[in-house]
Amino acid sequence: MALSALESVEDAFDGTKRLLWPFARGIWFRLAAVMLFVGAGGFSPTSFLNFGMFPGDGTGEPPGQQPEPQPGGPDPGALTPELTPELLVFLVLFVLLAVAVFLLWQIASAVIEFVFVESLGAEAVKLREFFTGNVRPGVRLFLFRTGVSLLVFGGLVVALLAVGILVGGWPVTQWDEDAILALVFLGIPLLLGATFVLGLVLGLTTTFVVPTMLAEDRGVFSAWRRFLGVVADEPVEILVYLVINFVLGIAIGLATGALTLALLIVVGVPALLVSLPVLLTVGVTPLGGTVLLVVWLAAGVLFFVASLLIAVPFQTFRRYYALLVLGDVDADLDVVPTTRAAVRADGGEEPFDDEAGTDAGDGDGDDPGGER
Repeated sequence: MALSALESVEDAFDGTKRLLWPFARGIWFRLAAVMLFVGAGGFSPTSFLNFGMFPGDGTGEPPGQQPEPQPGGPDPGALTPELTPELLVFLVLFVLLAVAVFLLWQIASAVIEFVFVESLGAEAVKLREFFTGNVRPGVRLFLFRTGVSLLVFGGLVVALLAVGILVGGWPVTQWDEDAILALVFLGIPLLLGATFVLGLVLGLTTTFVVPTMLAEDRGVFSAWRRFLGVVADEPVEILVYLVINFVLGIAIGLATGALTLALLIVVGVPALLVSLPVLLTVGVTPLGGTVLLVVWLAAGVLFFVASLLIAVPFQTFRRYYALLVLGDVDADLDVVPTTRAAVRADGGEEPFDDEAGTDAGDGDGDDPGGER
């Protein structure tokens, strides 16, 4: 008997083509919004952090060495900011706001996972309807992700601290170089292992447990128990899926990287061609600065949106692949029955609306099954 994990690759391609072609701008741009939350178009905030050559004041001076005051200039010590009660309140409020925004973003990302799966099953991207209907399971998913992450990395920290105490004693201030080196050499493989385990658990949760929650209206832990039963019944299918999905991930990463680089050239070169004449003719003036700001801001927005659109077909294909495999190994967990029947009957070439008597793609760039 052929493995679904092998056969479903082509079916996932046909399902992706069925949903996204002919081009319907409504579906594409709504799925691009989904990509923003499911990780395809994100960025790392740490990339904006800058560090000085030495820890301390960030001026590049070694610790303990202060700059000499300039003759006639102010005393450097007089320029040290004072931590006033007002500044302290502002800093606390800013941190609380940043934490609140981060948590809301993570909750929204968890809810969008359900929106993505439900959209693929319905072959229509209805953001408002699917979002409001999945807030509760999305919050449960967020709590599960947070709890597992804290458990894994919290356990890692406790394990390293225990090893450090055994090697270097207590308190940690008396640890010598040998204790620190032992922690580094032990911590690197432990960190890699913890990251792998966490990624595997959260990845399986996203690809298999989320549709299980949708199919049978379960909570996260109940859906995990249900999925583990599937793994016990079909271990070869799941193992083959993991291997093929890993290979597909590498190929998709290379393809999206190449397309993103090409997009950067396509967007960046015209912006540069506009910027250079402005600098040469107007110079660094308020007018020139305004023009450059507008040009590069527009280029940045265009690049960001286009990079999300690039991710749409690739991420749709990968999610269809997982959903098709899950529905094959357990028919009760099939959340894409319409797509499955279509691609295995005619390759999904002509999605057809029986009630309207028209093709799903009407050729004018809109999608009648989408959100209005």
